[in-house]
Amino acid sequence: MERGGGRGCLSGENAMDDIGREKEQGFDFAYLGDVPQKKTEVGSTYQTPGFGLAAQLFCCSARRVIDRLGSEEGAAVMKAAVEDFGLERGRHIARRVKEMGLPLSFKNWLIYSDIDSLANFGALPAIEHGDLVVKVSDCTFFSAAHQWGLEEFARIYCRHVDYKILAGYNPDIRLVLEERQATGKDFCVFRYAMKQAGRQDR
Repeated sequence: MERGGGRGCLSGENAMDDIGREKEQGFDFAYLGDVPQKKTEVGSTYQTPGFGLAAQLFCCSARRVIDRLGSEEGAAVMKAAVEDFGLERGRHIARRVKEMGLPLSFKNWLIYSDIDSLANFGALPAIEHGDLVVKVSDCTFFSAAHQWGLEEFARIYCRHVDYKILAGYNPDIRLVLEERQATGKDFCVFRYAMKQAGRQDR
């Protein structure tokens, strides 16, 4: 098959390698024409889910900030940024729900959340004493950070963001989080409860 510039695609030792071809001739659509087919063949094998890319960006940023400012101050700056981010996310979800004339219930938070929970978390839900308890073992955020050896920086995000999302959405929704980095287990546990008069906090 010919690939651009009227040149045939040579085989064996005389074949021009892709980089040499690109340097000499640049790009054209005949040369790039098999990219869609090959991407289809490869599928998602080499792709990092969007939430995972966000994790790698966050962790690299946190590492740079901590390297520059020191462990204590750098971690405090990143924690504050995560909390700001979480509050903004919660407020945006709340605004969306209110615009539809719906209450800021926990159920509506699950429905109208800004992330695809099914695609990003291997979650196992259960109900205990009226609370929703979710065991998360396959988290794209943590997995992507782990792939790059950046788990210690991911922890800054994981420890704080969910509390602030709920605070921005509806502070009456209570969360207790057991994160894997703190417990040493290979999963996190999220316990959600709605505050109610006369009901004991757990």
